[in-house]
Amino acid sequence: METKPGVRAQTLDRALDVLEILADGQARSSQELAAATGLHRSIVYRILRTLEDRELVRRTTEGRYTLGLGLLVLTRSVLGDTQAQLHDVLAELANAVGATAFFAVPRAGQVVTLVTAEPDRDRIGVAAYRPWTRAPLDRGACGLAIRSAAPPRPDERPEIGWARQTGYVRTVGELHAGLTEIAAPVWLAEGTVGCVAVVFVAGDISEDKAADAVRRTATRLTQPAGEVWEI
Repeated sequence: METKPGVRAQTLDRALDVLEILADGQARSSQELAAATGLHRSIVYRILRTLEDRELVRRTTEGRYTLGLGLLVLTRSVLGDTQAQLHDVLAELANAVGATAFFAVPRAGQVVTLVTAEPDRDRIGVAAYRPWTRAPLDRGACGLAIRSAAPPRPDERPEIGWARQTGYVRTVGELHAGLTEIAAPVWLAEGTVGCVAVVFVAGDISEDKAADAVRRTATRLTQPAGEVWEI
């Protein structure tokens, strides 16, 4: 793992490294975690035992480690009522467009989905977009929409510049074959940026209608007065 500068609690820092690796949803053995962190297996084992006692990780029947249910308590405290409000807004978007809608934020060079909503109508949801799933920040409409909130760079993709002009990004098949993603940036508290997006099978819905709905939702979520988008 990359060496982190400054004064830090080393054991806590190592434990957080383990949690971040497991955050992709893939169960791993202690040996695999040791290789990923660059730590001795005995150190990783002690970290895992401590995290397991706190229910922050759990062991599968195969003896591998994955995130535990204790994290649900922590995330519920962080998001609070915001998660429910986001879901309500996303449900409106999903029903207006007839597609899976989701809200995501950048984290360590990736895009992490926080909340998703499916339309009420009889449409098949997109299982690849579920809470806590991750995607690269440099591929897919959501990551490019987030990058469009930053100043222009000479090496950036043309879709990012397009997003600054139109307010949204459209990509097809960049993350999952056959799926179209339309996303718009959302400005949050303290200058941070997330994104709101819809994803669907190309040809199923009107893309112009979807883009307009996504842009309106992004405007609605951008630091609304008196509401709690303090993510």
